[in-house]
Amino acid sequence: MINTFDTTAGIDGSGFLIKTPPADSEGAPPANSIPAGTPYLSVLGGGSATIDFGAAVNRFQFDWGSIDTYNTLTIDSTGPEKIIIPGGNFINAANGNQVSPGTNGLFTVWGDAGETFQSITLTSSSNSFEIDNLAIGGAAVPEPATWAMMIMGLGGAGAMMRRRRLVLQSL
Repeated sequence: MINTFDTTAGIDGSGFLIKTPPADSEGAPPANSIPAGTPYLSVLGGGSATIDFGAAVNRFQFDWGSIDTYNTLTIDSTGPEKIIIPGGNFINAANGNQVSPGTNGLFTVWGDAGETFQSITLTSSSNSFEIDNLAIGGAAVPEPATWAMMIMGLGGAGAMMRRRRLVLQSL
């Protein structure tokens, strides 16, 4: 599922807007958002927006625009505590540059084995925290051991079918 933020459906909180380009004092579209010119979510100073995934998922991603030190992403996971990611935790300067690839990018989260995510909360203490194209995935990626068992099982079934055919031909 992909949320392109055409409406506020599924978003709880206050102090956020669905914006359309061009940039203004209330936000700027993520520079890498494709297609360009589409609506995006902007969380204003002092605001927050919580997006519930509806069901537990093991991965999600979104276009994060103009990362700032005053942006905070909180991830509600199956772990004992919420995961809190301040905008200042990134290697690239969190300076709010609205066009630099270093402060505009695709942000992706994958869960460890058995870990799932229920929602994200975006907060900003100043204007603004912008995202677009939130994509969530629910199907778990099989562990390597699972793949190995599946391949061995298919190989064994193929060998049995081949052996059965050889036995029938010799009679």
